[in-house]
Amino acid sequence: MTISILNIGGHPKDAIMYAGGTMAKHIINGDRVCTLTPTHGLSHHGRGIDEYKNTGKADLGVLIEERKQELFEAAAELGVTDVRFLGYDDEIVLPKEEIIKDIADVIGEVRPDIIITHWPEDTVAAHGNATKMTFLAMEAASGIRSDRPYAPHSPKQVFFHATQGRTNLVENARPSNPTTVIDITDVIHKKANAMNKFVSQFYGGDSPLQRKLSEAVDGSQQAIHMKVPYAESFIAFNPELYQLLPLSEYGLEIAKKSEPEGYEYLTQMLLDPD
Repeated sequence: MTISILNIGGHPKDAIMYAGGTMAKHIINGDRVCTLTPTHGLSHHGRGIDEYKNTGKADLGVLIEERKQELFEAAAELGVTDVRFLGYDDEIVLPKEEIIKDIADVIGEVRPDIIITHWPEDTVAAHGNATKMTFLAMEAASGIRSDRPYAPHSPKQVFFHATQGRTNLVENARPSNPTTVIDITDVIHKKANAMNKFVSQFYGGDSPLQRKLSEAVDGSQQAIHMKVPYAESFIAFNPELYQLLPLSEYGLEIAKKSEPEGYEYLTQMLLDPD
């Protein structure tokens, strides 16, 4: 069965960072994937901020276009061609009616079965705010909108990123165990290439940042416990309905590996330089 997925990140990089491997796998599976960011992410344009501190000058239009182009190029590395860059300011991040309507428009057009987004209490302002606006947009999209041509639509499931935006008391209050873990080992190089498009935030082929991040986040405790080299972790919003208790066939395959085979698979460091 082909499904539709809407992957939402508060800043341009976020949808790739937290769910890029999962997007790549669904593209390979023949599913429809759309990625959306409400903001232009200028507040996180690291190189632009440094330039402004040093010179007192910055061409905001150029910097915003750089962030947009990075997202489009990163998504292309994953095979994602439907990219929505809404371009709203992220200087002061608050829910705004016009952004909510824009997200609702995308939901009405894309008609996702699944939405992927941030944990609602993520303390990076643009992250948690994107999720709050997404839920308001879902409410709007589920009803009749007299000024829009889309038929009402409600996604079947929402997955929150299990990875923390920051390390603090509020973030630590989220459930410590994800409900859903996706093995992204076979697409980890696609994700690395995608992340390295974000040179505005000091990624890039000549930077060790992506290798460090991926080993720490994608090769994290969840991946180790699931006995895979790299994984992305999520928390499901809704309980799922089954006729019988579910058991992962893929999990059973991993469990069948001998101890030496499992250890060899688990300990792969695929992002080490050649």
